[in-house]
Amino acid sequence: MTTTTETEALRAQLVTQLTTDGYLRDPAWIAAFSDTPRGLFVPYYFEPRTDRPGWRLLERTDEWRDGVYRNTAHVTQIDNNPDGVNAARRGDTVSGQPTSSSSAPSLMALMLEALDVHDGHRVLEIGTGSGYNAALLCHRLGSERVASVDVDPVLVDLAHDRLAKLGHTPHLAAVDGRDGWAEHAPFDRIIATVGVERVPAEWIGQARPGGIILAPLTVGGLLARLTVDHDGRAEGTFLPDAGMFMPTRDTQLPAATIPHRDAAATEPEPTNLAVEVATGREFEFFAALHTGPYSRIGFTSTDGSTPETWLIRPDGSWVCHTTPEPGQHLVRQGGPARLWDTIEHAHKQWQALGSPARERLGLTVDAGKHRVWLDNPSNAVLDLD
Repeated sequence: MTTTTETEALRAQLVTQLTTDGYLRDPAWIAAFSDTPRGLFVPYYFEPRTDRPGWRLLERTDEWRDGVYRNTAHVTQIDNNPDGVNAARRGDTVSGQPTSSSSAPSLMALMLEALDVHDGHRVLEIGTGSGYNAALLCHRLGSERVASVDVDPVLVDLAHDRLAKLGHTPHLAAVDGRDGWAEHAPFDRIIATVGVERVPAEWIGQARPGGIILAPLTVGGLLARLTVDHDGRAEGTFLPDAGMFMPTRDTQLPAATIPHRDAAATEPEPTNLAVEVATGREFEFFAALHTGPYSRIGFTSTDGSTPETWLIRPDGSWVCHTTPEPGQHLVRQGGPARLWDTIEHAHKQWQALGSPARERLGLTVDAGKHRVWLDNPSNAVLDLD
């Protein structure tokens, strides 16, 4: 078993990595990550099994501890089931969709740095989860200036106990984070660690003029950093980095399955767009703004036929992309909408705009309307509503 000294060395090694790689810059955040043991907040996590379908639980082993102090995200809950951990300990098969996780420390660090907090600021965190991010905020600002909410009361209770072990006593509540927390408003900063389709009006209304909202969108891993003005408008650009978060509970994507029969499916048609481009980091975020969220499945048949990439939207729209020969791409489509047609149209628009990176795009939220723009708010590209 790893000793306490070895654990501290692993933590210091992680902080050094985050600092060297440029994710941590502010000495106050470096101190917070250095002093806050991630293992306390992630005492176990799930990994996909390799011997059969399902998940295996890791806890209280050297493998677990080494994983905790790697710069990676860890699944901490399956199918909203608080008893999943005990089931795994009993040897039961645990299967289902991840519903809570501890984000990669690099993603946490870059978001906290982008939040631009200062002494005396009051911060609302949407999505308490394990409590680790709340602990970092408490270290930086003091418990009395941190509020954190999560829809899952079990997670809130666990986070409360873990935070108390470090002497942190932030304001915690088990409520729907999309409503914010009016009782403790206004806030200088609001940071969400859960994906939302749109930025809730409640968050904007509970932020002080000049306050900053950092919100992950469920499309394309976009991280919107918005400043609220005196007229109740929130506006700003997307961060250059991607950030994928669990969506709110009622918008979680169902487990995607490959459709075997669809009377409305098209015959294979040629396309000039390679799947590596369509699903690549440089462009996929722009496509997702047009299509909405979808799941991706790679499929290789046991008969040695051409590998397939499936894109499947919650409404049942789907694409099957194959490359039978180098440079030859074919797609089939089905469901209520032609998903690939939308992706191709988005790609042409993206190219016409100069193939912009995500940080050149921005978002304005005004009276509930969401408008995406390029380089400046007057150059509108897309209305999300």
